[in-house]
Amino acid sequence: MTLSEEELYHFLALQLVPGIGNTLSKTLISYHKTAVGIFKTSSKDLARTPGIGETLAKRIKEFIQVEKKTIDREWEFLQKNSIRLLPFYASEFPEKLRAVSASPAMLFVKGNVNLNAHRMVAIVGTRKATAYGVNVTRKIVEDLKPYNVCIVSGLAYGIDIAAHKSALDSEMTTVAVVAHGLDRIYPPSHTAVANRMIEKGGIVSEYFRGVKPDKENFPVRNRIVAGMSDAIIVVEAAESGGALITADFARNFKRDVFAVPGRIGDTYSEGSNALINSGKAYMYTKVDDLLQKLQWDEHSGQGKVKVVQTSLFPELSEVEQRLFDILRQVDKMHIDQLRDAADMPISQLIPILTELEIKGAIIGLPGKMYQVL
Repeated sequence: MTLSEEELYHFLALQLVPGIGNTLSKTLISYHKTAVGIFKTSSKDLARTPGIGETLAKRIKEFIQVEKKTIDREWEFLQKNSIRLLPFYASEFPEKLRAVSASPAMLFVKGNVNLNAHRMVAIVGTRKATAYGVNVTRKIVEDLKPYNVCIVSGLAYGIDIAAHKSALDSEMTTVAVVAHGLDRIYPPSHTAVANRMIEKGGIVSEYFRGVKPDKENFPVRNRIVAGMSDAIIVVEAAESGGALITADFARNFKRDVFAVPGRIGDTYSEGSNALINSGKAYMYTKVDDLLQKLQWDEHSGQGKVKVVQTSLFPELSEVEQRLFDILRQVDKMHIDQLRDAADMPISQLIPILTELEIKGAIIGLPGKMYQVL
């Protein structure tokens, strides 16, 4: 649905309530249908919503009156900078991303891109791209132009920025998913490219203004890159890094993963070659490799989006799958880090982690660490 300004304002307010993260936002909308309805619901009824309770219900009910200036400042920032707020239930929210359990409750979008109007291909790789990697990236993008493809990447150095520049040079739509608020561009040296992208695509983030590009935000951001794309192409990647995390998310979301083969012994081809050798990615040598797998022709690419089964373990609930997806991107994680990544109180987190252990999806380690089995 296309949401009214009143609904968007109230959803923005809901997202600002301390203790309300992606999971609880979705639960509240599921039970109460609209953000306006949530704030009109009695504290008693709100408290009955799973995961809410009396304390959080009272906080929600009081928030618009107590923190109206804070809400208004955020709202005015969006209006002044032509940034769209897309709650997960808005028709403009990317349908492919909405279908995955780890999707954010909202996106901020700067630019007029229609995130449901194109075929979406993510091109990712090392920040230390070689001339070979940059040239291959340019060739991939140019070859995809006839197929109405939007190029998705992360605006980082190396392969990311090469993908965005190549799309702009080819007069194609391109979208950057960033790991910070939209009051800045990171790295700053890519500001000119970002400004061009806003005219021919957009910049997307799940973060409020003021959020810095901290290291821990980047792996979490990568799930959006994977989730909103039809396929992911890894051009150059070392043994570990963000590109491989994106590929992991993509496989879990049942997306097709491709990797460009590199020379034996090249540090920044070890990861992409390993993806191919292990069967985790299809080898990409020409555009037909992707077209045949996705069964694409030169039609517009618009139309219904195929909704896929995204759970690696079909018996996992939505919140269990979300925690599992977070843990999959790292070797192991402390419960406090997991709490922050999931935006969930420890009291709610512990029973879910216990259930995941019982189901054989994860294992608890000494020192309050957790790891995927």
